[in-house]
Amino acid sequence: MTTSKPSVVLYARVSTRDKDQTPDTQLHALREYAGAHGWEILREYVDQAAAGDLRGRTAWRQMVTDVRQRPFDLLLVTKVDRAFRSPKDTYDTLAFLSDHNSGFVATTQPIDTSTATGKLLLGVLTTMAEFERELIRERVKEGMARAKADGTHVGRPKGSTDTQSRRRSGYYARYAK
Repeated sequence: MTTSKPSVVLYARVSTRDKDQTPDTQLHALREYAGAHGWEILREYVDQAAAGDLRGRTAWRQMVTDVRQRPFDLLLVTKVDRAFRSPKDTYDTLAFLSDHNSGFVATTQPIDTSTATGKLLLGVLTTMAEFERELIRERVKEGMARAKADGTHVGRPKGSTDTQSRRRSGYYARYAK
């Protein structure tokens, strides 16, 4: 009887708001984890987008497409909040993975969704991630309202395109003629 190595895919995501973050830290940890377990890494998916920005999470969408065509044994992430921000999204995705004979592992959070305790822990973690996201949203709105009340312009300069706005902010300053 021969046993093949489980096949895994890695998913790393960093938020676009945190400019000092790099997905390399997550990928390094995921590669080490897979190697320590003797798992074969099929592919790495990396997004630089906010968790709620599903249009910006192109690698995540590609992973979902790929699992339909070639299922893998496990999806590895470092933490639950790298993949999910709502309990509904978590359960829907896990059911989808299960339908394609694929599992889910958060390497720094020992979650085993085949047990009642594991399911409970996953539910608590995703609910906390959703709560955190809503708190951040509230703080941003409060900060914008305060700035506006103080007479500070909030947002892009009026009548400018995104590129013009970035040029003025120094984003393209080093390339300006």
